[in-house]
Amino acid sequence: MTDTSTLRAESRALVSYGVERYEDAVTYSAIRRYLDDIGAIPSGVWGTLPVSDQLRRDWSIALDSRVDESLTAKDEMDRMADGLLQIATDYEHTDLSVATSFDVVNRDLQPYLAVADGYTSTVGTRLGGAGVVSTAQHHRPDPDDRSALVIPPGNDRLTATRHEVLPSTRVVEEPLVIGSSDGNDLGFSGGRTTYYDNGEHDQLDEFVQQYRSELLQLEAILTDLGTSERLPLSDLIIHAWRSSPKVIRNRADLIHSVGNTYGELRTNMDADTHGLALYWEGTAASAFTQYAENASTYLGQIQAQADWLAEEGKKAASLLEGLRNAYAVAGFERIGTLIEAMQAYRENVHGLFSSCSNPEKAFLDTVSAFVGYLADAERRHVELLATLIKIDEQERHERPDLGGRGHDTVPFPAPAVGSNAWTQGNGWKPNPTRPTT
Repeated sequence: MTDTSTLRAESRALVSYGVERYEDAVTYSAIRRYLDDIGAIPSGVWGTLPVSDQLRRDWSIALDSRVDESLTAKDEMDRMADGLLQIATDYEHTDLSVATSFDVVNRDLQPYLAVADGYTSTVGTRLGGAGVVSTAQHHRPDPDDRSALVIPPGNDRLTATRHEVLPSTRVVEEPLVIGSSDGNDLGFSGGRTTYYDNGEHDQLDEFVQQYRSELLQLEAILTDLGTSERLPLSDLIIHAWRSSPKVIRNRADLIHSVGNTYGELRTNMDADTHGLALYWEGTAASAFTQYAENASTYLGQIQAQADWLAEEGKKAASLLEGLRNAYAVAGFERIGTLIEAMQAYRENVHGLFSSCSNPEKAFLDTVSAFVGYLADAERRHVELLATLIKIDEQERHERPDLGGRGHDTVPFPAPAVGSNAWTQGNGWKPNPTRPTT
């Protein structure tokens, strides 16, 4: 291990900056793995609404862009680390081996650091070499392989991503029972029925569980009548019930850890860049300052993109919750009327002259009003959902890139001078007025 206290002050500044950027590169590799894992919202949680496929697709496209940005950030930090540590090595005419600390990392990202590309306790360079020579294992992250990740106790929100159970239905053939509750009319129970498991435990789920039997009976009557009316539970409510806005909200909010980390590392790099300029001057040193400023601008841009993705996901969760609540309110307010209409229909259809009294009209009118109310609630919320995480059509038509998006992958800024100008060791000159420590 190199005793850096024996190096000249200007060399120590280069080494410190280079090691920090190496650590940043590894952290951005951890971000890539984090996005691949936490950002991979289970397909089923978007529900089966008309807009669900669009939300699922647009989230995936936007997430891929954020992953690409993390890889670009990693590559640029690796380039800085390689260049500056090699310049320091050649300037001091000695090989270097320096410890890493990884002291800046978000608690949500911490479990991903140890499985990130380049994670190691030391970095080294060789005189006359071409950058960092690391003994670190280089991982090929598989988003489905979680075996190497250890989530520390107390991080409940990250732990929750390992215990997600999605809504599901199951059809059961129960024994048919014939009996009477009051000694008069015989009734039937059992037979083929549907159960709704692993719901959100919100108002909509409570409504479905409480009135599942009545709603299925109502739908059986509608089917028997051959009406074209949409079935309240099977054609409308079920599509929102299958969604899991709590899962979407938790995972989207965890994406904020990416933006927070970009912001923190950017602030540290800006301070390091300012400090490095106190020790060095010359054409290469000036070119590096410009390059580092470009990198800082880039980090600010991708921080904004990560925060945008997190907020859009939370908005989608809120709108899905709104639709679920609208269904629940409509259901609880009107289920009594539906049950009364269904009971009246049954009584009328078994009464005298039922064939000429048109007993289904009042029943169908009540059902139609209820379904219309549900459909209107769905329409209003689906229109809002459709505006999230979407392609900006006007921008797409105006830009030459046919796949252009307002939140497409942000490219790294082009340098004002040659991209390799700062890597020329002979262009780094110690500042005569540099600090001695």
